[in-house]
Amino acid sequence: MKRTVKIIALLELMLAISAACNVQTTGQAPQVVAGNEMAAMTRLRSIATAEIQYQLDSGGKFATLEELIDNRLIGDPSEGKLAGYNFKVRVRPGGFEATAVPVRHGISGKRSFYIDETRIMRGAEKRGDQAGPGDPEA
Repeated sequence: MKRTVKIIALLELMLAISAACNVQTTGQAPQVVAGNEMAAMTRLRSIATAEIQYQLDSGGKFATLEELIDNRLIGDPSEGKLAGYNFKVRVRPGGFEATAVPVRHGISGKRSFYIDETRIMRGAEKRGDQAGPGDPEA
């Protein structure tokens, strides 16, 4: 299982580097925005996978983003940002909520994303606000 988490994290990093190589300083081409959004969704899926591993290792608890990083279940080469997105993880009773919000709406990404213990990716154009459980599947 840990090997799977490492492979997912590596793929996520490769997508992020690929998207970051195409970043322009004066606006973004649509394909760059789409690449950033794909990298953000991949990162959230990696967080959800890491949460499952943490839950198995901890006897049922979920982890904050910092705990996932400290336990080496996911990497954090960009200190919480990846491909123009900010990531947050909130632990709540019986679960977690992970969100990705564009650093600069319309430039680094248009859609915000959300995932929780159900592993259903949700996303919508929120104009820089967080997505949530009521948003459509992405």
